Amino acid sequence: MSPELIRENEYYRKYQESKVKWDITLPVSIEPYSLNFLFGPRQVGKTTALILLIKKLLDSGYNPKSIFYFACDKLADYKELDEVLEEYDKIRKREGIKSSVIILDEVTFPKEWYRSIKYRIDMGKFSNDVLILSGSLSMKAKGEIETFPGRRGKGKVLVMFPLPFSEYVKLFGINLPTGDLKFVLENYTKYVGYLPKLKEILEYYLITGGFPNAIKDFVIEGKVSQSTEYDFISSIISDINKLRRSERFFKLTARAIIEKSSSEYSFHTISKDYGVGTVKTAISYVNLMEKLYLMKVIDTIDVNTGLPIPRKQKKFYFIDPFIYHTFSSWTMTKPPDESKLAEAIIVSHLSRLYDVYYVKTNEEVDMIANLNGEYWGIEIKYGRVRGGRRSKVLGKVKKFIYVSKDELGDNVIPAPLFLAMLKIPIVVETEFS
Repeated sequence: MSPELIRENEYYRKYQESKVKWDITLPVSIEPYSLNFLFGPRQVGKTTALILLIKKLLDSGYNPKSIFYFACDKLADYKELDEVLEEYDKIRKREGIKSSVIILDEVTFPKEWYRSIKYRIDMGKFSNDVLILSGSLSMKAKGEIETFPGRRGKGKVLVMFPLPFSEYVKLFGINLPTGDLKFVLENYTKYVGYLPKLKEILEYYLITGGFPNAIKDFVIEGKVSQSTEYDFISSIISDINKLRRSERFFKLTARAIIEKSSSEYSFHTISKDYGVGTVKTAISYVNLMEKLYLMKVIDTIDVNTGLPIPRKQKKFYFIDPFIYHTFSSWTMTKPPDESKLAEAIIVSHLSRLYDVYYVKTNEEVDMIANLNGEYWGIEIKYGRVRGGRRSKVLGKVKKFIYVSKDELGDNVIPAPLFLAMLKIPIVVETEFS
């Protein structure tokens, strides 16, 4: 792919012309042989990230003819995909190219796409190459990547998430040092002077979340456009239809999660109170949302053993405020209030760094984070904190942090400062699951 083609690319052009943009680094393996996968929610910016990766490779001296990018959304099946790959194979043989970076965007559109890729891997046709396959969320939901055991080489499985708050604040000129949970606790008092501005920016984030188009809308127009919400919902409906699932059950499940935000409840509640078929059906639609990277399910934990208790009631969170607002419009239900949205943001952000749970004993602890065997309790207090502080440990949970709306104190951190100082990755490496 030549520099000229990059400049003409619609995604690159829009990125360059945008009034608000941020750099996205994809930590893919570019050492042959590698088979990389890239997932993420719809509309999160995966294609733009791939185009920016190509630009960086070209800038670093890669031969343009050794980089092959193809958007597969117009292909019917694996046979047409195979024809495309065969044509590129001929070109690179003609040009004497021994090693290529092959990027197949939206590779899941062609029916049974994996048949062509697996065949070529097994025939040794990619042995000197780097493959990067991105796809619609159905790649994960269908379990299609699990058909590649032993075929990944040095490749990685990556998930791209919406922009976290610590990166979001940079769009508004705030550059704070960031780190893990321990870093925030040790350093937050140094940066309280930023609180008024951070509080204002968090109010924006509660509307836009970290989705690029929603952020651009808000910066330009002061609100998220209906067309941005419509495009997101249309893409979700497309995935639901492709997976042959019920749009009605999906919407009812979404409504349950919105209306019962921050509460603990069971799959039985989703099934019986919201009409999502049987309990088994409710489980399957929650699992589907998880596999589409739209939500996070939190188990309760045994504080004495540190082990989750999967059979107990759970908490269900969408991963981004934009999803809450868009799904609220779609399901005609009221979005959660500010405190519940803030809790969802904190849970989804920390879940990119740690295994997270919650506790329900005599009192509830909103969230437990496992820091390599050290368990920290995080309580989200949007009312008065002092009356709800703990003086004792709770089993293995020996340290508590209180995230407030705007109250400041010993181990009491205002949510805007807490989120702005947490170093949360945009792209996370994961494993098959």
